[in-house]
Amino acid sequence: MSALKTAIKKRHTVNLFFTELIIALLFFSISGAVIFRVFVSADKKTRESMKKENAIICAQSIAEVYSETADIDKTFDIVFSDSGVVKSDTERGITLDKYCKPAADGEISLTVSELREDKASGTLSRLTLVFTSGDEEIYSLECSAYKSVGGADDE
Repeated sequence: MSALKTAIKKRHTVNLFFTELIIALLFFSISGAVIFRVFVSADKKTRESMKKENAIICAQSIAEVYSETADIDKTFDIVFSDSGVVKSDTERGITLDKYCKPAADGEISLTVSELREDKASGTLSRLTLVFTSGDEEIYSLECSAYKSVGGADDE
């Protein structure tokens, strides 16, 4: 009888060990899935942040050139060398890669529109920049430039 009790006790101890092992593996697999999800989310946020940061730098470059030239065509010639620019009367569009360099199959679309107000003393030009990725707006900026009638730029 005591041999039977010893065998049952050993069997119970082995089952308890395997049950404990299964619970530990379950805990680690759930923890791993949660951590993996957090890393994927962090990577996505990093990519979005990088796109936005590059769009901001690009917008600053365009705004600085535009404040000097007060002309949308000259600005695009200087900043993008007029590569891949789609033109209409008051709008320009270009496709950019994630580093805001012109690319035919880029991730970011830049739409630029210009509005001019002619006054007796000169022309006030307003430029609106809108960066989009897919259907989502990444960044937008409005800037202006004033060109007096005499031809000299006033700031």
